[in-house]
Amino acid sequence: MARARRPHNLEAKLAANSAAIIAEPQRLRGNWRSLMPHAREIRLDLGCGKGSFLAEAAQKEPDVLFVGIDISPICVANAALALVSKNITNAFVCEADAHKLREFFAVKELQYVYLNFSAPFPKAKNAKKRLTHLDFLMMYRQLIGETGTVEMRTDNVLFWEFSLRQFEIAGYSILQQTSNLHRDAACFDTVLTSEYNTRAARDGVPVYALRAQPGPEPEHVEQCAPLGLLAYLPEDVEHFDQIPYGMEDAIANIVHQRANTARRALRHASSAK
Repeated sequence: MARARRPHNLEAKLAANSAAIIAEPQRLRGNWRSLMPHAREIRLDLGCGKGSFLAEAAQKEPDVLFVGIDISPICVANAALALVSKNITNAFVCEADAHKLREFFAVKELQYVYLNFSAPFPKAKNAKKRLTHLDFLMMYRQLIGETGTVEMRTDNVLFWEFSLRQFEIAGYSILQQTSNLHRDAACFDTVLTSEYNTRAARDGVPVYALRAQPGPEPEHVEQCAPLGLLAYLPEDVEHFDQIPYGMEDAIANIVHQRANTARRALRHASSAK
């Protein structure tokens, strides 16, 4: 697959909105409050995308310092533009790999981590890239401490089922959860603005969400859950009406395989009579 071409104006957009960009986040490890000494707490939007959620969250809580991280420079440029264009000064964004969070934040330096519509990476071989994988959840425990919070939302029900199991294995306590965030937005008290929330609402796709807090750390942590998302399909997949975006072909193949297996079994039973 060919690598996506960088937009010709990307560098100019990054430079024009550099006031909202942290170029070397590792230099602020343990000292993020220097950006906003009066901040009530520091929150991380991990995989911030185009920054619509980050911008609205920062406007909603001006006494909180928000940090957005994304691995895509295009997303970083767009997120920075969203912040600068709205004169938001309590939020910053940086291009970084989520696996390196320990290099950017000290132990207990964060109080909240948002995981909004993280990439599900359906195949088992890519499971460790999921931001709700056990390894990530154990890392968040260190960065947010015992009283911190992780908030997750997704429109992929298979990724949701996988993630619930990961939070359980990592010893988190679920404080709040919903299978329909748009219906429960008021009681969940959260920002809904993001390109994925908008798409889900438009298409009538339910958004799953939870808030979780680290419980007592498990004495023995072992990955004991299926890693491929297709393992979380229901038995009656033929009537499955919540097919996640991007998994249509894979699920259609399973439905086809099961139908063929059933037909072969029927033919075998008929010939045995």
